[in-house]
Amino acid sequence: MGQNKHAIHLHNMHRNHNQRVAKFHKQHAIQIANGENGNGLLARWERFVFFKARDLFKLIKNVIK
Repeated sequence: MGQNKHAIHLHNMHRNHNQRVAKFHKQHAIQIANGENGNGLLARWERFVFFKARDLFKLIKNVIK
């Protein structure tokens, strides 16, 4: 029985962690889309890749329809 409690506890911890990570990524994507992630080289590269990927997904989505 003790192992099951431990497994349930670990599962809950992992689920909570995944929710926090998903929330972080959602907020970060919003920041990138708004250009609020900074002006450094990495931030500019991140925005470039984000917008190119977003445009590519939109193009594919429109072609599939």
